[in-house]
Amino acid sequence: MKKSFTILLLSLTFFVATISQVTNDNVRASSDGSVIKVTWKVASEINVEKYAIERRAGISGAFIRISTKFPEGKSEYTFEDQSAFKTSANIYEYQVRIIFNNGNPEHILGPISVSHSVNSVKRTWGSIKAMFR
Repeated sequence: MKKSFTILLLSLTFFVATISQVTNDNVRASSDGSVIKVTWKVASEINVEKYAIERRAGISGAFIRISTKFPEGKSEYTFEDQSAFKTSANIYEYQVRIIFNNGNPEHILGPISVSHSVNSVKRTWGSIKAMFR
């Protein structure tokens, strides 16, 4: 009994140590009225192929990939969503999908909600600018 408990404990310790590289990560989102800034931290980038930033308007529906970042050897990443003004939603949810290059299943950080209010003048001006880009 003691031997099987020790093996179970060692297996569990290995599992937790392996997972902790991802589960200790966190994600935050904030709005300044112009852009929404999404920030996430990673403990390790071993076997990370890319980070997919996904957004949905409101708190229901499917997430849509809006950007991709590749590992740069940093522990903290930031993405600024400058296109959130194009919808009339006031609440957005973001998640960061970590995609691995070694066949491990993807891991999702979030979702995290943020309130974002843009006045109608900014929304109209932003739409006009976007047409000429």
